[in-house]
Amino acid sequence: MRLLTIMMLYITAILTGCEKEPGWETMQLLDEKVAEIRISAFEAWDEMNEDTLLSFKDEKAVNAFEEAIRTARKQPDDAKRTDPDYDVMVTYTEQFPVHAIKLWLGEEGQESVFSYAFRDGEEAVYVASAKHTDRMRELILQEGR
Repeated sequence: MRLLTIMMLYITAILTGCEKEPGWETMQLLDEKVAEIRISAFEAWDEMNEDTLLSFKDEKAVNAFEEAIRTARKQPDDAKRTDPDYDVMVTYTEQFPVHAIKLWLGEEGQESVFSYAFRDGEEAVYVASAKHTDRMRELILQEGR
């Protein structure tokens, strides 16, 4: 019984230690396979630009965007400074709704900012790391040449 109690305390301590710090909230995508990431120039806040500039379907590129989105951390709304650079549309292999995201692409070595395109009330913004910015810049700017 004593061993069981010690093990339960140990497991509880490990699980508590693994919890994310307060205020850590990341962007959410569906737990479904992403089929394509479409990038278009930002034109308006109230709709997505359907004129696709770039389409990424290969697994490596899709994974790079998916990781950047899923790990972006929620920040105060003032993290966005101007109109976004791009509309990002995440499509899935099944017939799920498209995730519509706005992207402020940072400069090399800087963070980028994402927000869900259509959000009622206070808009949440999420910051992606400089590492993810550099990878997205490589994909977007290389393909856009």
